[in-house]
Amino acid sequence: MSVKIYKIGVLLILLCTVSVFTAAQPTTPPKPKSTSDVYKPRPGTPVPYPPGFPRDTKQTTERSIMVDPNVSIKLCVAEGNLKVTGWERNEVRVFVRSGRLPGFKVLEKDASSGKANWLMISHVRAEGTPPGPMSECLAGQDIELDVPLKAKMDLSGRSTETVIDSIRKVNVKTAEGDISIRNIAGGINAITYQGNLIVESSEGSIMLETTSGNILAFGVNPGQIGDLFKARTGSGNVTLQQVEHRQIEASSISGTVNFKGKLLAGGLYGFKTSSGSIRLQVPLKSSFTVKASYGFGVFASDIPLNYTYKNEGEGGKNLQAIVGTGDSNINLTTSNGAISIRKQ
Repeated sequence: MSVKIYKIGVLLILLCTVSVFTAAQPTTPPKPKSTSDVYKPRPGTPVPYPPGFPRDTKQTTERSIMVDPNVSIKLCVAEGNLKVTGWERNEVRVFVRSGRLPGFKVLEKDASSGKANWLMISHVRAEGTPPGPMSECLAGQDIELDVPLKAKMDLSGRSTETVIDSIRKVNVKTAEGDISIRNIAGGINAITYQGNLIVESSEGSIMLETTSGNILAFGVNPGQIGDLFKARTGSGNVTLQQVEHRQIEASSISGTVNFKGKLLAGGLYGFKTSSGSIRLQVPLKSSFTVKASYGFGVFASDIPLNYTYKNEGEGGKNLQAIVGTGDSNINLTTSNGAISIRKQ
């Protein structure tokens, strides 16, 4: 009898030990589904997000849609590093790292191809989420767009570092952040209230403006006769190199204006600053007519000038002179700063 009781006691002890050991083992949670597991976008078809997919948390997401090669794209970015690159596909690809979910809204389709030729890219909000300021704008750590080479981009933003490369035309306006644009074939209009603007290797009518920041442009050309290049900053320097538009206007309220390049026959050049210097570097054999007003500053030229008028009285300093046959016209104005014309 005592042997049976002993065996039963040992069995009970073993069962309790197994139960305690099993309960103490950590439970392995199921592997969460990644965004790519939830859906895989098929080129040419904007895939809807499945019901219940979380939309208010930061996700890493990629979507794509087939479009017309001349598509116009509207995009708003609340914050993040934005990079737009042209490629040889008739497709728009959007990648967002750790940010809001992107969605497509086709505003218009091409009559012959049936593909989107006017596309809006915006944040997909969860159902029931009330709209707010910039609530439909994308946001994330990094935002990347691949778009057709002939695409036109219409971008607005709040706080974003923006890089745009190799598309047809750009219209961008941001509250703050640097903007870098290159290889644009059909014109640029870029405005930021606080940030630098850099443009290179582009063509067309170009308008650049920043309230607080520097402007640098080099290797740009007009797309057609009469295209204007205009750059303006409130506080910063304007530097132009190899800008071959025949109409150039560059100004700064508080900063230096620099120009280095050829003066083209028939060209109209206007350089102005309220408090700063104006510096020109042009070929020795240039031909131009120059008018200069330099207030409390000084004027100097390495290139021999044929003065037709010069006044350095108390009412202000101004002059007019001709070099060669005066084929182009230059107007230089500074209230408090130096003006210099140097030979390249």
